[in-house]
Amino acid sequence: MPNKLPLKPECAPVKQKMRRTRPDMALKIKEEVKKQFDAGFLTVAKYPQWVANIVPVPK
Repeated sequence: MPNKLPLKPECAPVKQKMRRTRPDMALKIKEEVKKQFDAGFLTVAKYPQWVANIVPVPK
């Protein structure tokens, strides 16, 4: 079942600017993204104009 977001046609897509992350956190993010991509949980975005930065939450 595909999901569809109700969007207003007069609102333009917003792409956030890339934020810098600490080198140690960037390595953890890269590892986690690779792990989730290999598991099939993540896929490549078809609509990259709607992009948000990753927000890491340390456990």
